[in-house]
Amino acid sequence: MSYTPISNLRSFGAILAVFTVLVAPESASAVGLMVNEYRVGTGNGVTAKMARDDFIEFVLTTNATAAELATLTFGDTNNTTGRLNSVFRFDQTTLDAVLTSAGQTSFLAGTFIVVKGTSLGGENLTYDPQASNISNADAWSIELVAGQGARDHSETVVNGTLDLNRNGEVVWVSTDNPPVNTLDTSSFISAIGHDNNPGAVANAVTSQFGAGSILAAVFPSARTISNVGGSTVSLAASTNSTLGAPNGAANASWIEGSLRISAVPEPGRVGLCIVVAAVGLMRRRRTILSPSLNS
Repeated sequence: MSYTPISNLRSFGAILAVFTVLVAPESASAVGLMVNEYRVGTGNGVTAKMARDDFIEFVLTTNATAAELATLTFGDTNNTTGRLNSVFRFDQTTLDAVLTSAGQTSFLAGTFIVVKGTSLGGENLTYDPQASNISNADAWSIELVAGQGARDHSETVVNGTLDLNRNGEVVWVSTDNPPVNTLDTSSFISAIGHDNNPGAVANAVTSQFGAGSILAAVFPSARTISNVGGSTVSLAASTNSTLGAPNGAANASWIEGSLRISAVPEPGRVGLCIVVAAVGLMRRRRTILSPSLNS
């Protein structure tokens, strides 16, 4: 009887590699953060740092650490959508504290990050994303107050006002830290807005992300502009809001049924991996033992 132990170890390693690929969530080389909804509140006019009932809702499309999120910038435009009006950033200390409290090393894909005005209450920093609570809005979201967990960028080349306007608006996310001037859209990774006479920034957004990224409308009173689609944006305006929760069936299917499912190990997926590994080991054991049956 003879066999090669090295071959055995190689086969076992191959099985472990399959197991790791099937169980582990997909990784990404860059942070994916999309604007999923924003609220133009009851006021209208310059109000520093969203000091009313405005909010912006972002959704993570990849896992991201606090440090990675802190490298991004976000903001809005003026009401003619012709230039950038603000540059904000996420406060890394706040995000690190959230992850530490949750026992996580990164925020998971499908997480909502809301930046809101003070009229909508204090910050909500509880976070508990699990496979067992995929549809639990509170578990999969955090809420930051503009000027606290979301702060003015220290090197901003435009003012520190984050003022969402009914007459025209673009909300954006960029990998530039910060954009180099008030017309710089070159590093935008997501942007949505509304305007019935788009300015330079809104036109740049439609060129980069498609015409569906800008809703052709202005509003006489408070409105929420939501992505009711998925990774392909479809915008709708409403008098209601779904802060920190999906915007209807298609949006929920994308966020809960795709992003979150891929971010956490599924019980069925883990079970499949165990079966694959067990079958592989049994086949290898039979191959190893078969010479002794003939000796």
